[in-house]
Amino acid sequence: MSTQRQNVVFVILFGLLAALFYDYGTVLQQPPLSHHTWRQTDCLSLTKNYAEGASFWQPEMHIQLGDQLTSGKSAGEFPIIYYGMGQIWKVFGESYLSYRFVYLFILFFGVFAFYKTLLLVLQNNFWSMSLALLLFTSPVYVYYGISFLTDAPAFSFALIALYFFTQYSIQNKRKLLYFSMAFFALGGLIKVSSLIAFLFLFGILTLETLPFKLLNGQKLFKHRKREWFAFGMTLIVIFSWYYYASYYNSIHKFKYTFNNIHPIWIMNNEELKVMLNDVGQFTSRIFFSRPLLYLLGALALFNLFLVKKIPLVAYLANIAIVVAGACYFLLWAPLLGIHDYYYVALLVLFPGILIPFAFFLKNHLSNMYRSKITYVVFSGFLIFNVAYCFSIIELKTRAKDKKYTIVGSEKLVEEMKWFHWNSFSNEHRFIRIKPYLNELGITKDKKVIVLPDDSFNRSLYLMDRKGWTNFMNYSSSEEIETLISSGAAYLIIAESSFLEAPFLQPFLTEKIGNFEGIELFKLK
Repeated sequence: MSTQRQNVVFVILFGLLAALFYDYGTVLQQPPLSHHTWRQTDCLSLTKNYAEGASFWQPEMHIQLGDQLTSGKSAGEFPIIYYGMGQIWKVFGESYLSYRFVYLFILFFGVFAFYKTLLLVLQNNFWSMSLALLLFTSPVYVYYGISFLTDAPAFSFALIALYFFTQYSIQNKRKLLYFSMAFFALGGLIKVSSLIAFLFLFGILTLETLPFKLLNGQKLFKHRKREWFAFGMTLIVIFSWYYYASYYNSIHKFKYTFNNIHPIWIMNNEELKVMLNDVGQFTSRIFFSRPLLYLLGALALFNLFLVKKIPLVAYLANIAIVVAGACYFLLWAPLLGIHDYYYVALLVLFPGILIPFAFFLKNHLSNMYRSKITYVVFSGFLIFNVAYCFSIIELKTRAKDKKYTIVGSEKLVEEMKWFHWNSFSNEHRFIRIKPYLNELGITKDKKVIVLPDDSFNRSLYLMDRKGWTNFMNYSSSEEIETLISSGAAYLIIAESSFLEAPFLQPFLTEKIGNFEGIELFKLK
């Protein structure tokens, strides 16, 4: 099969998975869904402010916690995607479809680049397509790949970077190295956790530079000055942005990201027990199906016995990337119980484990590697994982009232159904309320207080009003008075229990409306 035909076949298969099995056609038009809408609306809030004229170097959001409660200026990851989408919205209007479509574009090229990398390395059409499509059965990648979070695009950029680096290792062309470093830099700028593969390659470069033959004379890097320059510039660019972001946040006294580590050793026994249960019954099942997780674990161990049967770099990749994944887990363990999108960074385990094993099959078990029986069995395994991924995506986007036997966790099914209900019944009220706010004269230039939203921007972004949520957990009348003196004109209560809170009673005297259980009050 010619290269052009191979590409066409892969594009068709990817499109079938995305459009028919994962129902991307419906999801592309949806606002933030399911859980982790907190972080998604932070991204959308930054984008919206860029669309309304914010400077690239001065990102801001709806919540007004900066500059003594007068602005939303705060920086986190490099805002290239937010700014770019902001310019698209400025021309074509605010649209979830355009945002998700751009993410789908990045996702496709990430998976396609992985397929092309496999084709270069394995030189086998079936395995290249099958393994790339198997990666595309990771629910966390499929779902967040078209969300509003930067984790999946960052990982996709890392896959593109690996493709160019693989080409560079074969063709030795300077521009391929620089393309690779540019995409690694882009991935690292928008999500530092996407740099696991980059750090592995940097480690190999360092070992090869040392005056000792630690790698038995095998060389991945042949032009040290060029390569050290490229890796060094990548690190400098990434460090420079995060240094600027820290400086920017210190000026405005507000930051919306929590970049410090959350190690496992800060947890007590009860917290550890809860976290492990959540990982077992919830987040790990959104990472990959159980059979695929077991397969990856078994192959990671098996690869340890292949020290002289596969290229040394491939052997070290299996060890280093598994160790890096374990370190990532240990350093952010308290967050990995419920934050499934944190697992996107761990998708690097997939190529790190499977490519070394595929090398072994290709070179030492060639009959099995090219066997039609093997192809049929693996195709069945791929189909099972597509079905599994479909079930998880359906739970996250539609959550039909039916059994999800293939998921294998009643806790996960029930939690996903609740999150789905909560999105449409509670959170999306703030989208539907916008015309009503205009009728009441609560226009975009009026600042509001929204309780009991504990996020930064969820309710504020969805109804497109600046102001304050209950992120600071307000509990006194004096705190509300401070917000009023900072410009708060209206109080919005989305949960009836807050109407009984003693500290709020002085501010509930002038009710002006009710929308789907959301009470609105004018502040004096």
